[in-house]
Amino acid sequence: MRLSSLVTVLLAAALAAPAAADAWVQTFPQGAQVFTPLIADPRETQLSASYYRLNGRNDADVALGHAWGIIRWRTGILSDWLWQLDFEGMAYSRFQLGGGINKFEAVDFFANLPIEVRKGPASFKAELFHESSHLGDDYIRDTGNTGFRYSVEGVRGLAALDASRYLRVYAGPSWLIHTVPAPQRWALQSGFELTSDDLHWSSSSPMRLFVAQDLQSRENVQWNLDSNTVAGLKIGFAGSPRSMRVQFGYFTGHSPYGQFYAQKEHYADIGLAFDL
Repeated sequence: MRLSSLVTVLLAAALAAPAAADAWVQTFPQGAQVFTPLIADPRETQLSASYYRLNGRNDADVALGHAWGIIRWRTGILSDWLWQLDFEGMAYSRFQLGGGINKFEAVDFFANLPIEVRKGPASFKAELFHESSHLGDDYIRDTGNTGFRYSVEGVRGLAALDASRYLRVYAGPSWLIHTVPAPQRWALQSGFELTSDDLHWSSSSPMRLFVAQDLQSRENVQWNLDSNTVAGLKIGFAGSPRSMRVQFGYFTGHSPYGQFYAQKEHYADIGLAFDL
């Protein structure tokens, strides 16, 4: 099936459902609220920065991403199915830090069109996505490596369950409709998130401890496992779904950057992320 056909089907399903249900509809809601973003997924749409040591270098990742809500609606006899169509975009960059000059190494661009649905403790997400990866001028000048064309489009599905007030688990597959350069198309993802009760350190800002684990296995690297573990403090704002995370992490596996997807990386990082 061509990508344009999938987009048409996805949009038709999203826009037809609220009209047929004759139920509550909201346009341009806050994005990424029905299916809560994954804390430990390195490529979750986010606004974040992190520092780590890789191969004896000081490196930093900077993610500039956001989710825009398009339409939200309810269906079901009790209006207990909550749906939302979003658009997500992100630029994810790596810099080598040193002296007075920070060298630009690589950037990946993402564009996603997800449909999210929630019923009680269960939530689901199905999306079309695009990713392209590019080497930075500083990296090319230092290494002489001009890289290769990396561009993929595909579909991804995720199911999540709030198993308790503290535990969330999730899993799902993805399949590439178009892929350059590797022909392999399948990937699997799973993980969990543990979140504490409010620590009551501040009356105006709820604070919670969290631990999250994300596991991914891709056919284009012989199904070898990529693991990202994150732990830290989530600081909220009273009366708002927005929050900030101060976190420590450890990644081991093949690089999440497209230009380096065949290279293995291992590093511990410290970071700051915002849920906007």
